[in-house]
Amino acid sequence: MSNSLVTKPLIISSDLTSYRNDSTVKALGGGQGVRVQKLILAVGTGASSTAGSVTITAPSDSATLYPPLEVIGSEPAGTILCVDNPTAPNSSLTWRDFAVTGVTATGTVLYLWTEV
Repeated sequence: MSNSLVTKPLIISSDLTSYRNDSTVKALGGGQGVRVQKLILAVGTGASSTAGSVTITAPSDSATLYPPLEVIGSEPAGTILCVDNPTAPNSSLTWRDFAVTGVTATGTVLYLWTEV
């Protein structure tokens, strides 16, 4: 599965260097940022997970936008590893741009339900 950044939810199954600079996002006039309403990290459908961590950072300065998501090795495909439903209307999950690393290495998929 490849990244799907113009769907609801956003699906990130391979490392992403910049949401705003993704060619599909740019072609549709997007890229103004997102407010995350729900976040789920799950083991992909291909196999079991590999131990590691998934990070969400700002591409401009590598600032942490969300705490690292630790992935335990050997979890079966489809296992939900993390669920977060932020409730604060102006929470810290309002991201102008973001990068995601670790999903490729850990065999996971990050789902983001957003307001654009």
